[in-house]
Amino acid sequence: MRTEDVRGWVRANRDRILSVVGDLVRIRTENLPPGGNEKPGQEYLRQRVSRFVRGADLDLFEIDDVPGIRAHPLFFPTIDGRERLYAGRPNLVARLPGTGGGRSLVFSGHMDTMPASAEGWTSFPDPFSGAIKDGKLYGRGSADMKTGIAAGFLALECLHELGARLRGDVIAESVVDEENGGVNGTLAARLRNPDIDFAILAEPSGLSVGVETIGGSDWKASVRVAGPGGIGAGPEQANPIYALARTALALQKYDRHLSSLSAPAAWPRDMKIRLLTYQLASGGSTYTESGAVPTAGHLIFWQEAYAGTTEEEASTAFLDFVAAELGEDPRAPGSPIRFERLIRFLNGHRTDRSHPGLRSIQSAYATLDIPYEEKGVPFAMDAFAFRGASKTEVAVVGPRGQNLHGTDECVEVQSILSLVQIMVLTALDWCA
Repeated sequence: MRTEDVRGWVRANRDRILSVVGDLVRIRTENLPPGGNEKPGQEYLRQRVSRFVRGADLDLFEIDDVPGIRAHPLFFPTIDGRERLYAGRPNLVARLPGTGGGRSLVFSGHMDTMPASAEGWTSFPDPFSGAIKDGKLYGRGSADMKTGIAAGFLALECLHELGARLRGDVIAESVVDEENGGVNGTLAARLRNPDIDFAILAEPSGLSVGVETIGGSDWKASVRVAGPGGIGAGPEQANPIYALARTALALQKYDRHLSSLSAPAAWPRDMKIRLLTYQLASGGSTYTESGAVPTAGHLIFWQEAYAGTTEEEASTAFLDFVAAELGEDPRAPGSPIRFERLIRFLNGHRTDRSHPGLRSIQSAYATLDIPYEEKGVPFAMDAFAFRGASKTEVAVVGPRGQNLHGTDECVEVQSILSLVQIMVLTALDWCA
């Protein structure tokens, strides 16, 4: 098969490709802890791919269909103390079987997105529009990561319609519950298919080849003070708001500390890890709830760590810093401030840069005249679960997008088309 055949297929099917991405964006598949709504998106993909993938090669399965998954060390059953719910949230795997004796490749992505409201969107009123303007396709999940999922399944369509005969299997998968520190969907896919030789995880890498990802976790700092609250406790009345304010300033200082750390060699010099404070709450949020000193409050924040940092190392370094700033150790019995992790610790991932799969990707980039650059990806994801639960090495290759998880999330149209070609040409080289 010639490279021009692949280019020609993408040119001829441009509208089809963009229609699939737009359709997926318009199908709301939000992650809504402790559950989620991924199934309509999975059914859409299953119906498309069932035209040419059938039988055992088309696998729609739930997480608890995987024997022993809840006993696996990487399975994390809760979010903010609540059990994660997985009934009616299937993974989808489609396989183009090879003729035998070749290396296998999987294109992986997650169907769930963060929620979205219409407030603040200036591109289109509907945050799930899937509409195109000025060379960008807009909507929640357009970049993170409906494009990546669509590209993998469209790559299978391209290979099928061009009549590619490869020795190795080519697989596309769409997993559930990656957002909010899920990863159990990815774990299920790895345990179900543990022997795949290489993976492309299509998170939005800006068409760079991600060989390192960060780790991190969501935390809650809770404050509870003695006393009845109200207005009658006298001038020494304890107030959790002041403790929260001091804690917030300590978090701000730790954010600055993290940004001062030296990044690994794979990362651009201006790429830093962060601590992001998301929420401060105490005593209500409206005037009608005021009129009394509260007795409790909390902060919620996200703490990042470079790949290679263990959960214990990240936690100890952070809590030691906060203890020094506050003048009291929140780990001590009786401390009014308590820190707890709300989700799993997401480990960072480092790709083996000598892995031959990267050479197949590099060959695809050269063929398409796209600059090839291996670098770090500045957010946490499920990449660590690939080698953590299977033999599969993974690199991150995804589109150019902006405003992930935010208003006016979008993906560059040209990068959608490029990603499909990169995937197809990588499969032709790797699985030949």
